[in-house]
Amino acid sequence: MSTIATPTAIEPRRRAVVQVSALQYPEFRRYFIGQAVSLVGTWMQSVAGAWLVLQLSHNSALALALFGAFSYGPVLIFGLYAGTLVDRFAHRDVLLLTQFVSLAGAALYAGLTATHIITLPIVLLLAAALGVNQALYFPARQATVLEMVGRGELVSAVALNSIAFNLARIVGPALGGIVIATLGVAACFWINAITYLGVIAALLTIRRRPLTAGPPQTALQLIAEAFRYVAQTPALAGLFALLFVAGTFGANFNLVLPLFTRIVLHANADTLGYLFAAQGVGSLVGALTMTFAGSFLLEPRRIVMGALLFAGMELLFLVIPDFTQAVLLLLVIGWSFAVYSIGTNTFVQLRSPDRMQGRMVSLYSMLFIGVTPIGNVFAAIVAHFLGPSAAVWLGGALTALAGLAVLVFFLSRSD
Repeated sequence: MSTIATPTAIEPRRRAVVQVSALQYPEFRRYFIGQAVSLVGTWMQSVAGAWLVLQLSHNSALALALFGAFSYGPVLIFGLYAGTLVDRFAHRDVLLLTQFVSLAGAALYAGLTATHIITLPIVLLLAAALGVNQALYFPARQATVLEMVGRGELVSAVALNSIAFNLARIVGPALGGIVIATLGVAACFWINAITYLGVIAALLTIRRRPLTAGPPQTALQLIAEAFRYVAQTPALAGLFALLFVAGTFGANFNLVLPLFTRIVLHANADTLGYLFAAQGVGSLVGALTMTFAGSFLLEPRRIVMGALLFAGMELLFLVIPDFTQAVLLLLVIGWSFAVYSIGTNTFVQLRSPDRMQGRMVSLYSMLFIGVTPIGNVFAAIVAHFLGPSAAVWLGGALTALAGLAVLVFFLSRSD
């Protein structure tokens, strides 16, 4: 008889130790290891992609903004529809499909770059295709993780995934910068393609779960149902509103840091890697913080306080920092934004019915990641006229205003 633990649908309990209990489930443990390796390659490709665009466009902020728009725009455009697909099909199968597509995309990037066929229009087309894939990936991944561990261990699973993500955020950009400097941009894409093999192998060992089906509905009806649920849940409505502002205006480091590195610091790819890594170290500490105090911090007003700290640190870019000062600011920015985003992500999943997981996570992804094109255009315009530092502090100011408004809304409610 199998001795594999079966997840239970219970509410998360407070723990006095680091929450690693999700690792008791063999399926999640295999997936976690494969995903941790794959994320390093993903971050290497992120740095390589931005650097490639700057090379092809001769340091154009507009080109970098377009790259972000083509990469993340599909999440905004197709996100909710993708969520309805995830809610209709086996979550593991959808996730597995996205990983095969990501592997193929990385290999295509590598081949075209190595043969010098790559051009900026080709980069944008590939980014758009992989962006559509990402729209499916985000809800499929989180819904699959919930199936593997259950609601009772979701806080643990999200914290562990965040630790892996942020460890990769430290290692990946630094490795990416070194690889670009020594072996070239194409090598980063090849390495990323190879790293997908582990997570694909892990997913092939995960069994399909039966879907929690509701009444038959069209895609539009399913989307409308999700919006009604958010409107009837004030805590979700407030957090989603803040997430839209923070995701759009406050979290544009994929565009700002490359520009800050080249224009303000007059430095190269290795320096860019260190800046991304500094933010990653802060985010890792934030993820570890959530493993210790996640239950305490999973309260809407406390989640908002994390966003306000993040915004306050961005406002310090009013004084244009040098490299050391930028590293210190990015450490705190990484910590506060990790606490805020992990808290919001976990709260959304815990407050969402099983049959809506795909749609609710898609809505989170749209407001957190899908708005990146809008934010990149904003940041590019501000960086062009006022400099990269201004793009950071102005985004922080807007996030602070939104955070204060949402905090007042929560404090005014008796429930």
